Amino acid sequence: MSHQLKELGYVYDVYSGFQFDLNTTMIKTNRGYAEGHFCDHNCCLDCGNYACPAAFSKNKGVDAKSLISLEEVVACLTKAKLGMALMNQQFLDEYFDEYCQDFKIPKKIASEIKQTLETGQAELNMFGGNPELHPDFLEIIKQAHQLGWKVSTTTTGKKFMHDDKFIEGFLAHPPDSLAISADDYESMEELNQILAMDAPTIKKYWQKANPLYGQRKKAYESMYVAKLAKKNKRFPKILFNIVVHPGNLASIDQMLMAFSTEYPDAIVNPYPAQSSFNYAGALWQIEHLLGLEKFIDTMIQTQVKQAGQDKKKYVPRLPYWLALKSIFKSVTDQQQVLKHLSGYQTWRCYRMPGAGRYLQASSASRNLEKTDRVGGHLGCFWNRNTVTLVDQHLWQMSTEAVADYLLHQKPVLPAQSDKPCPGCIMPRLMFDGPAVELGLAPELVDAYLKLRLKYLKF
Repeated sequence: MSHQLKELGYVYDVYSGFQFDLNTTMIKTNRGYAEGHFCDHNCCLDCGNYACPAAFSKNKGVDAKSLISLEEVVACLTKAKLGMALMNQQFLDEYFDEYCQDFKIPKKIASEIKQTLETGQAELNMFGGNPELHPDFLEIIKQAHQLGWKVSTTTTGKKFMHDDKFIEGFLAHPPDSLAISADDYESMEELNQILAMDAPTIKKYWQKANPLYGQRKKAYESMYVAKLAKKNKRFPKILFNIVVHPGNLASIDQMLMAFSTEYPDAIVNPYPAQSSFNYAGALWQIEHLLGLEKFIDTMIQTQVKQAGQDKKKYVPRLPYWLALKSIFKSVTDQQQVLKHLSGYQTWRCYRMPGAGRYLQASSASRNLEKTDRVGGHLGCFWNRNTVTLVDQHLWQMSTEAVADYLLHQKPVLPAQSDKPCPGCIMPRLMFDGPAVELGLAPELVDAYLKLRLKYLKF
């Protein structure tokens, strides 16, 4: 059973993760100074299919000198790793038995979950617009490994396009995996054309692309990096992040097949777009429902099929897909289905202690003095209104304070917010089986448990 639990993503070899926005900066606004994001891309709804908080059109007046220092980064990594381990132990001591009872976890499964939480490795995901913009990016990877982290980084790929010295430094101490975006193609014909190009040709098209259209630039950059990785075995494993949105839903199966065929050593990570983070209306329409459910069904079958195989085409996270399928099994009103599929009320990191075990450090909504330090606020990169510690920086916090935030403060902070986050379906935050279950909307739990019994046999 242990093999099956890990093969299907119910538990992992890592006990939790830390998404670290390296590029929180001070920005000058019409009303003074605030915290924002530093990125060299502009991904927004006005010029693409999804909105990123780090889009440079939203973060004008950036002071790059205010980026978090290497010393502060290392302090954050140390505090985060110890705090996450302590949080897991406190979760086991205070809430685990009740969780197992509420969610019908058999004793043998409970024992395996407990072992993972006690002995697993911690995973760091460097994030934040374009994390390699941080001047100490390469040194951070090196020191993170020395501190015992499993390291992944999300990149646009831009620096790989023009900086050979950076590439050599990157390959001298590479992360364990490199995630790139692969979701902004206007048609399968265009995707096939880019897949067939060599790296120099991709670079020519990239140079002609409008810089205001961040998704278009990233479409070329990601393929350029993938081409480099295919030729150079020193590159870490490539992970394609693919946001499934109304613009590519009809061709998503073909897209996934094309990526896995052209890059058989890469791993693909598709997940539905959402609009709940920024309180926007339902992203999906009624005409998308059949296609979405079919895609979710396909992902469930694919997850089960690849279990036991040496090579994985997709990130194993069956509980995540079962949670999405439970929407169709539980909710009869189509408009409510659309809202759930857009993230509303489906899963909340603060619903129960232990749901929000995935740590994030980013920016906060606050007024600043010009001398203030920025970044390192425990909270959520996508929604700063609900579980963000506005007046604290991770590098100054104690290990105990980090654990307390994750386990005890998250469930109570929303009551202090005028506009609490309505939920999300971000797979990285939903993380593993226990986190999915503890954060899942009550009206979805019964259907989810039936699906879990069908596919995970408990």
